[in-house]
Parts: sequence; C-alpha cells; structure tokens
Amino acid sequence: MGFRRIWIAGLLLLASCQAPPETPPPAATLPGATPSTTVTLESVPWSEIDTLFASDTTLKTWADALDQSVVYYKRLSPKTQLTFGTHPVEAATMVKATEKLAHAARTMPPEAFKTLLTGEFQLFRSPGSDQKGNVLVTAYYEPLLHGSLKQSKRYHYPLYQKPKDMLEADLGAWFEDLKGKRLVARLQDGQLTPYYDRAEIDRKKRLANRGLELVWVDDVIDAFFLQIQGSGRIQLDTGAMLRVGYRSANGRPYRAIGKLLIQEKEISKEDMSLPALKEWLQNHPDQIDRVLEYNPSYVFFHKIEGGPVGNIAVPLTPGRSIATDHRLFPKGAPGILKTSLPVFSGEGQKPSQWRDDIRFVVNQDTGGAIRGPGRVDLFTGFGVEAEKTAGILKSEGSALYFIAPVVLQ
Repeated sequence: MGFRRIWIAGLLLLASCQAPPETPPPAATLPGATPSTTVTLESVPWSEIDTLFASDTTLKTWADALDQSVVYYKRLSPKTQLTFGTHPVEAATMVKATEKLAHAARTMPPEAFKTLLTGEFQLFRSPGSDQKGNVLVTAYYEPLLHGSLKQSKRYHYPLYQKPKDMLEADLGAWFEDLKGKRLVARLQDGQLTPYYDRAEIDRKKRLANRGLELVWVDDVIDAFFLQIQGSGRIQLDTGAMLRVGYRSANGRPYRAIGKLLIQEKEISKEDMSLPALKEWLQNHPDQIDRVLEYNPSYVFFHKIEGGPVGNIAVPLTPGRSIATDHRLFPKGAPGILKTSLPVFSGEGQKPSQWRDDIRFVVNQDTGGAIRGPGRVDLFTGFGVEAEKTAGILKSEGSALYFIAPVVLQ
C-alpha cells in the first residue's frame, strides 16, 4: 500500500499495514479489480433486474439478515452517514428503511412487495471491475475440522489466539487520508518491526509455549483454509463442538496460493478451485510448507457463540450475507446479486450444471482479498453443499446492486 506521508512510509519499512481487523472471507484464486477507495454507484431502473421478483420469493432468510443490519445501524450515531456512491444517507434513515424492508419481506405478497420497492427505494449498480458492471463472485463457508484441547500425536497443529505483544494502530486517528489503514507491529529492541509472518509462526514456532494455543487440529491444510474462511467448527475428541471465529491478523499482505500454483503451471486457471488446491497439497506433502508460506498473512482466532460474525459484528445469514470491499460500499446495506451457481448431483465435487441465480442479499462482511468494486463473496453457510459451492464458485460476468431509500434522490 502506498502512503503519502513520508514518516508513515518510513514506518512501513518496519511494520505491516492493512485494513482494520475484520472477518476475512475466502480469498479468490483470481484477483479482482485493482483496489480503489472511491467508487461511483450508478442509478439504474428496477426493470434491469425484473426477473428477481419471480425468482426469489421465499424472503424470510433475507428478512432475518436485514434484522441484523438494523442492529448494526442502531449502534451508530443517528447522524452517521453511509454512502451509496456519491449519495449519503443517515443511519437513522437506514434503520427505518431496513426495518420496513424486513417487515415487507415477511408479510407482503410478491406484487405488493415489488410495488413497495420500486416506489420507495432506488436501485444502484456497482461499476464492477470494468466500469460496465461486471463482477466476479466467489463464496465462503463455515468449515468443519477435527481437534482437541490437548496436543497429541494426532492433534498437533495449533490455532492461535491473538498474541499480547502484537501492537495495532488505526492510522486514521492521526491522518484523515489514512482512515482505514492499520499498522500492525511488535517491539524489538525498542524499535517497531513487522509482526511474525506465517513461516515464523508455523515453522519457526515463534508463538509456541506462550499459552496462545486455542485448540489443536489434525490437519495443517484444513488449518490453513480455516484462516481463509475466517470461522469454523471444531469437532473435539470429547464429542463437544467448538466454534471459532476471526479475532485479528498479523498485518502481512494476503497472497493467494492458488495464483502461485497457476503461475507455476501446477493447476490451470480453468481447473483452479478449493478442492483442486487441497488435492494438490495432499499429493505434494514436501511442498506444503513452501506453498502455504507464500501467503505471509496469518489469522488469530477466539471462541465464539452462535454462528459466524461479519465485519459489522452481527451474525451472517447463509445465502444472504455477502462480503465486499468495506472501503467502497455501504456496510449493512440491502442489495441484489445476479450470478450463476453450481448444481450438484449426488456426492460428486463437480457440478452437473450451472444455473442463473438472482437473489436479495445484505452487505455484512469483508475480507483481505475482497478488493475493488468487481469482487463479491457469498456466504453459503455450513455443511456439504455449502462447502462444495464455496469450493467451486468463481462466476465472472455477475452483477451487484444496492437498495437505498428513494429520499436519496
């Protein structure tokens, strides 16, 4: 990341910098658009997504997701402004509008609901990665791992809690133009230095024997991808279920191992997927350390109650919550996602076909690899279908819309 302040540039030679700590959705194996901190949402007619009202008719889960955004908006100062492109709207207005949408989604017949939306709300489209609205859609899920609260021959890969010596600072507290930039470091001989990277933590054991082990799991590959997903369930050897969620990260930049293996011609771009990545790693045990350490970013966990929580600190709703670039789009905002989803037959990992899908969603999460107006991650939840969808979904040519009160005009 480039910074305009000379002294900050000097600091970055010593310490790592990233966006504020938020739950990271999975990183796509293909990069999205070049990150930007400004984006103009285009006002478009509702007729552009007219098939939505016939396709997405079971809206209880969308209403549930909207309820969570209401919780988020009520935490904000009523005058806090959320921005739909260049159009600001106050949090107090979003509370009323989101509550109204949730109630309507639960109670109104389709035609009445359509009339309400088209009459009282305005539709905005993301410019996408090409300024023509094209968006790449991937997905993330809540994985299941096997572990123990005690280290053993089987369970010897730790999930760490946030270290006490990891220092974090929001640079926006000093400079407005650095809002959203975060410094992560540790002190060494009185000097700031970048916090340990993946190789130092996993291979060199810099955090070992410090009481930071939250739980031990039985598979290093699953532990790595849990960090990418951001949260998951651990089936303990006692029979109990432990849920863990993202607490913080080491500040190092995220680097996609899928992109590395594509560059090395180990897996083709067309064949790249989560199952393909896992299979390659399992078949090349001598390469695991090298490939995983290509990504220096490292996630720290904590125990959670209930389901995964997004970057606005509310539970995510499977099939409805999405992750976008938190710098560009209004947090908690209702939206619409137009994409293609896989259809699976039987137990196979490959889809039997792809179907067009258009659905109501809610912007409730973000991630280190979700950058630019051309990237969206759909949260698919927990279970076999959720994992298979998240593992294979890489739908280009999709579209993302946001719904705002018509008073913005």
